[in-house]
This record gives sequence, C-alpha cells and structure tokens, in this order.
Amino acid sequence: MEEEKINWKLFLVLLFLGWLGLDKFYMGGKKNWKLFLLKFAANLIGIGELWNILDIVMCLLKKYEVNPLEYLNQIENRHKFG
Repeated sequence: MEEEKINWKLFLVLLFLGWLGLDKFYMGGKKNWKLFLLKFAANLIGIGELWNILDIVMCLLKKYEVNPLEYLNQIENRHKFG
C-alpha cells in the first residue's frame, strides 16, 4: 500500500499565497471563487490568519480540504468511529 505524500506545491502556495486565499483557486479551480472571496475577506478582518494556519497544518497532515466545512465532517466522523 502506497503512503500518501505531502503536497509540497500546495504547502508553498499556502505559505506564501494562502493569506490571499489563492490556495482555493490552486486546488479547486475557478469554481471556488466564493471560497476565495470568503478567505480573502476573513484575512482583511484578521480571522483568515487562523484559517490559513489550519490549512497549512491540515496540508502537512495530508487532510487538506478546499471547503473548510469538510474539516468539521472529519472531526465528526472521527468521533463516531473513534
């Protein structure tokens, strides 16, 4: 069984451009423009920094999701089965 590898390109995008929300375009394409705007607006008011740090950590854990609601689903599923 092949182990998943960390997506280093995504990591670099998150580290340098994730603060602008450009990781949503990189991973999800143009259809995720609403998430881009949401993350960009969140960064303007100071909340987006936490969101980007969470994205970076999840990238390193190989559980990155374009939609942040999927993180909640991961937590919920872990509590159901764990």
